Order: sequence, then C-alpha cells, then structure tokens
Amino acid sequence: MKNTVKAGTLLLAGMLALSACGSSDETASASDGEAASASPSSAAALAVGQEQYTEAELLTAVEAVNAAEGGTGVVSDEAAFRQYLADQSLPEGIAITPAQCEEIAGFATFFGDVEQAHMASLRLGDDQKLTLVSHPDATVPDTQMRDNEDLLGDCVEFEMGDEEFTAAGTTERLDVSTEAPATQAFSLTLTAEGTTLSGVKVSAASGTTGIVVTNSNATDPEEAAAQAAELIDTVLAELQK
Repeated sequence: MKNTVKAGTLLLAGMLALSACGSSDETASASDGEAASASPSSAAALAVGQEQYTEAELLTAVEAVNAAEGGTGVVSDEAAFRQYLADQSLPEGIAITPAQCEEIAGFATFFGDVEQAHMASLRLGDDQKLTLVSHPDATVPDTQMRDNEDLLGDCVEFEMGDEEFTAAGTTERLDVSTEAPATQAFSLTLTAEGTTLSGVKVSAASGTTGIVVTNSNATDPEEAAAQAAELIDTVLAELQK
C-alpha cells in the first residue's frame, strides 16, 4: 500500500510538472527517421515573429484563443507566469536520472532564457496548457529547439523517484506539423506500480516566438498532439492579425 501511494505521488508530480499546473497562483524511443523539427526560416520571411511581441499582444492572442475554445480557460499574464516559473520544483527528495532529463519532464526550463521575454499563457481544463513566449530575437527559440532535440535523444528512458521508490519514464517523438517553420512533439510516459500516465508536449518556433502546448492526460498521444498542433495554428493565425 505504501508503494502504491508513493507511485501515485510520483506520477502526479510528473504530470503536474508537465502541464505546469503546480501550486502557483496564476490569473521516446527515438526513431531512425528524421526528427519532427524543421530549421526555422529567416525572420524576414515570417508572418509571425519578425519582431518581439509585447505582453499585450500575446494576451490578446491568448484571450482570442480562449474565446474560440469556449471562454472557460484561465489566462495568465506575464507576472503570474513568471511567478509560476520561479516557484516550480519537484517534491522534496524527488530526483530525475539522468539529471538533464528534468528539462524534458518539467516545464519551466522549456523556453530558453526568459529574462527579457514577454509571456502569456492559457490553461484549458485540468490537463491542457498553452504558453506563448516572445524573445528579443530569434536566436533563443532556435537554440532551445535544438537543445530540446538533443535532450530527446538522451532521455528515451529515465527514472524519477527517491531512495525508496522509482517510477520509470520514457519519451517518444511524435510526427506533428504546424504552420510554424519549426515544430517538435513528443509523448512522455511515467509508469509505477502497474499504473501508467502519459502526457504530450508540442512546441513550435516562429522567429522570435515560441508556442508550447502540453497535455498531461493524453490517453491517445497522437490524437492529443494533433489537437495541440491545431491549437498552435489558431495562435499563429491570431498573431498575424
């Protein structure tokens, strides 16, 4: 019984980290084929992300997406999301091995250096989260996409736990495309005591701007990734207006 409770705690912690639905107060196996990401186009050729967006512009896009999705989501402005990033951490004593896989399993380190970025986010239900991060230039999203690709190769399998109990984790690339010049998608699965939970992350980069959609309860990862890609395309359309 103790192990079952511990397993539940680990799985919940992992999925909450994935979805960025933690305690903050806010307003794979790698295939032999090519990765799902594409090289970003030059910023001059982009309809989205030629320049850094302001927080107000990002919030306008997020609020429009929320309205299109029924208007029941929770929008977070930049201050609220920065507070979340500052507060996020795994439960005390819980570690991920290899250590670098915390960047894949978690959420806060998925956007590159955000010190000068503008941000907005939208929580849709308990499981899905949309985040927009716009940087002063396109080098940050481009570098982050490459770093994420390297991590996926290193974190096909990982472990999450403490000295008493460990949950097994795996990642798998998913074949998804969006209207952005570069798109990455992968599923993350955690298994402990016979219980398995799966989540999905889909990220897209267009010039200065990164868009990330996570789903922490993806019973069908491919379908969840396709839905996330549609959400990203909706955001891109709003940013073009």
